[in-house]
Amino acid sequence: MFNGRPTIFVNNQPMAPIFYSLTHAYTGRWSWEENPQRQLKNFCETGIRLFQLDLYFEDIWFKNKKELDLTKARKQVQGLLEVCPDANIVIRVHVNAPFWWNDEHPEELTNYVDGPLDTRNYGPPFDTESGDIERPRRASLASMNYRAIASQKLIEFCKRMSATPEGASIIGLHISSGVFGEWHYWGYPFHEGDNGKPMTAYFRNWLKKKYGSDDSLQRAWKTEKYSLSTATVPDTTERMYTTNGIFRDPSKERRVIDYFNCQQEVVADDIEHYCKLVKDNWPRQLIVGVFYGYFHMTFSRQAVGGHLYVERIMKSPYVDYLSAPQSYYGMSWESGGPGHSRGVIESARLNKKLFLDELDNGGKQDLKYITPESMTRADPKYIPMLRRSALMPLTRGMGFWYYDFGFKRTAGWWDSPVYLENIKEEKKFFDTRVSKPFREDADALMVWDMESFFYVYNKYTAVSEDVIDKAAAESYKTGASIDHVYLFDLPSMDLSRYKAIIFMNVYQITAEQRKFIKEKVAINNRTIVWNYMPGVTDGVNYSTETVEAITEMNSTLIDYRDTPVVRTGARGYPSVQYRFNRPVHPLMVIEDSATTPLGFLAGTDKVVIASRKFANHSVVYGSLPIHDPQFYKEILRNAGVHIYNEVNSETTVAKDGLIWIYTLEGGKRTIRLRNGKTFDVELPAYSTTLFDADTGAKIFK
Repeated sequence: MFNGRPTIFVNNQPMAPIFYSLTHAYTGRWSWEENPQRQLKNFCETGIRLFQLDLYFEDIWFKNKKELDLTKARKQVQGLLEVCPDANIVIRVHVNAPFWWNDEHPEELTNYVDGPLDTRNYGPPFDTESGDIERPRRASLASMNYRAIASQKLIEFCKRMSATPEGASIIGLHISSGVFGEWHYWGYPFHEGDNGKPMTAYFRNWLKKKYGSDDSLQRAWKTEKYSLSTATVPDTTERMYTTNGIFRDPSKERRVIDYFNCQQEVVADDIEHYCKLVKDNWPRQLIVGVFYGYFHMTFSRQAVGGHLYVERIMKSPYVDYLSAPQSYYGMSWESGGPGHSRGVIESARLNKKLFLDELDNGGKQDLKYITPESMTRADPKYIPMLRRSALMPLTRGMGFWYYDFGFKRTAGWWDSPVYLENIKEEKKFFDTRVSKPFREDADALMVWDMESFFYVYNKYTAVSEDVIDKAAAESYKTGASIDHVYLFDLPSMDLSRYKAIIFMNVYQITAEQRKFIKEKVAINNRTIVWNYMPGVTDGVNYSTETVEAITEMNSTLIDYRDTPVVRTGARGYPSVQYRFNRPVHPLMVIEDSATTPLGFLAGTDKVVIASRKFANHSVVYGSLPIHDPQFYKEILRNAGVHIYNEVNSETTVAKDGLIWIYTLEGGKRTIRLRNGKTFDVELPAYSTTLFDADTGAKIFK
């Protein structure tokens, strides 16, 4: 940590966390080839000195060879050093088993409960990862036999590569496995693993540690069908069943919940194991990171392939950074969207972990293909998108890398003088920010929960994307400054600056967490906002009565089979209407005379959003999730949250003493600063503009 930010130091010098990375895809991954080397040189000339390069065990570990062949590993570094001699390099090491090893050890493979293994391996002429989202022939992440031999090879790589001349330029290893190297379980998001021999053995050992006896297991699972020695992995029918609409009842569905906990632990175990090996066996300090902590845009399949043990990985001493592509959700990723991280950033910073976004949206240039002519110009609609994607992590005290899939179009995505000049300008500015103390500007907080995914239906529902993705994208268009944090981190935070705390998908709340919220959160005249069924489970039982106690409003379950539409407009709130994409089950309506109705189920008098004032706090509750930036803005305004920008159609971010606005329409704006000053500005259409949050001065030209 340096000046309040998790910071990369190279040779005792802090560096702005801006990387360039070649793709893993064939035709673009080797640094010594003509087009990749051109792009590496381009980015070196922008001032960037942090780079990431891909390398697979498949590239260096060959059948019947006693030692690794480091030829390609060394050439990968050499190719970059030829055009950028002072480059600092992170190698993305994919520790997947080589395909030949999988063929020799079929008993160690992942199996899938929803169908047979693919009949072929993937690889040349296709990308090595092409089949990961199918039912690939991949060594199970629970295979202890593969882990043992892979550990030997990773130790060998660390010791031998660090001793080469090229090793002196390596500052970190990024440990990858699972789907696309992103630690999603094999077959995610379309298929269901893993009932192979290694996972079945791991599951039984896991159950033995948890329950200790057959009797305890059978009481928890409410069946005598299984014992610790005969327990099996749940099949598709079991996984797709939920007792209460979208929710699992842990008192009735413990077997499925146990399995998903076990599978998630397998992945976390692998990550910590391999990262510790790197820390222990590279002969000097090394940055070690992973893809992990994906929260937003995980295809409503979090339990089967997400990153639900994020608290463990965030607190691990062996992991220095987490990373993820920026959200692929349409409202977030596309032109006009905020381009926010897949991760929950303020929790990463709170846990002293760097979070690096992968900026892989170069394809939004809307160019059919790269030509010599197009490489000399820039798409005016893409330039502000490129800038917003960089400003989002950097103004939140984090970083990113440009991940260049452009080679599929014969050249780099950013191989244009205009794009490169834009990147150079940003890099130069953020080099100056490293030495400045990070400033906490947000006065509203959104709270998310990863563990709740164990208790919900593991495919798309009416509220899955709606809560996790849509509301997150909308939050950046309220004109307010909002932090985002996990529920488990609330006790570690300084909550004093927050006027409003918005609880999102907190379907599981323990008794201890309820007590903390009551005593430490719902105080100081703060506004608490609850969304859809908070605390419906405590991890042991399922109860809608708990929802009423937590929200402090009386509610009633209704049998409503239509697709719900919410209409607002009461008590001075804006009149908006929003629709869900299918029926919502379960659904409660608010029936409490002590509350003020704010929103109704359209076509009825049934209240689905209400507020209530107490002596030391206020509550707003949406029994259907609350939406629309304009409506949220008024909730925040009434809570005393500062509103910088009144326009709801554009992204406004105020962090670390900076304000930036990404707009498609442009026009005259009056921006209100926290210090009471206002300034007027004419924003061009298709622009991202950065301002000083104290003076309103424009920072870039």
